[in-house]
Amino acid sequence: MIEEVLRFDADGLALEGRLAYADWLETPDHAVLICPPHPFLGGDMENNVLQALSAALAARGVPVLRFNYRGIGGSETARDLADDQREFWQHSSCPRYEAEIAHDCEHAFATLHRLLPGVAASVIGYSFGCLPALTIAATAPLAKLCLISPPLVKWPIAPAALDLDCPRALFYAPGDFACPTADIEALHAALCG
Repeated sequence: MIEEVLRFDADGLALEGRLAYADWLETPDHAVLICPPHPFLGGDMENNVLQALSAALAARGVPVLRFNYRGIGGSETARDLADDQREFWQHSSCPRYEAEIAHDCEHAFATLHRLLPGVAASVIGYSFGCLPALTIAATAPLAKLCLISPPLVKWPIAPAALDLDCPRALFYAPGDFACPTADIEALHAALCG
């Protein structure tokens, strides 16, 4: 597997990312963007789930872009994240920063298209990353959308958000405190409905 380190622009900031692909790959017909978990809950591109997904997909001939949100790792930021972190821990959310990192996902998706023009693209959202993944799916043509362990306790997903034209998949672990069984079953019913 080859993993290229790259930087791309998001609202005038340089974000760091990694593009992973098989060393034997010549012309891909599919690519994937992975949206990380919330950065204030340990989410970054080095997350073990993101790394495992990236390696598994790349080994099967699917290039994968994963990245760090603004202010995380080597990604630049134009704001003091200490204030956002304080707001997050006081209110379980920091809407202004979360809106900006949703833009980071959109820029990452555009970067994937720029790097691999004409290649069908899918998006995987893991935990908080499910939210910006849904935003991308609502505005851009996707080959597929995959949501893994959406954090429904903190950020409920309205069934209307799943009314999309692309194939969709939902993965979760029974007993996950972030997505209670009743909530995940309702989301699954809306997804398959």
